[in-house]
Amino acid sequence: MFFHFRVMKELLENVLLDKHLTYLNQEKYAKYVKDFVGIKYAVGEDIKGTSFDENCANFCIKNYCDFLTTDKRAYTHFYKIKNVESVEIFQFLKNEPTASKMNPRPIYCMRFKIKQ
Repeated sequence: MFFHFRVMKELLENVLLDKHLTYLNQEKYAKYVKDFVGIKYAVGEDIKGTSFDENCANFCIKNYCDFLTTDKRAYTHFYKIKNVESVEIFQFLKNEPTASKMNPRPIYCMRFKIKQ
């Protein structure tokens, strides 16, 4: 297994928001995802809310989108997908906007590179 971690310079146009981040689609929080100029998909709306992480990865691969999540270990399930070559991960936000100051939680952006 190969893990590739680096800061990406460009976001994809589309994004899939994990089920606990769907509030980022609200106007009040839109500034945080304004750089995603395409479709903002949401777990629970565009894909079943009970979807496993590998289902989210498959959705992102099929719909050419980044995956935003606070689950820093989500990538461990992505390698169940045979055509995933690597996962690029970077910290998208240092603190989730709705997290308490006593318990800050970063948001990670994950992108999938598939085998050619």
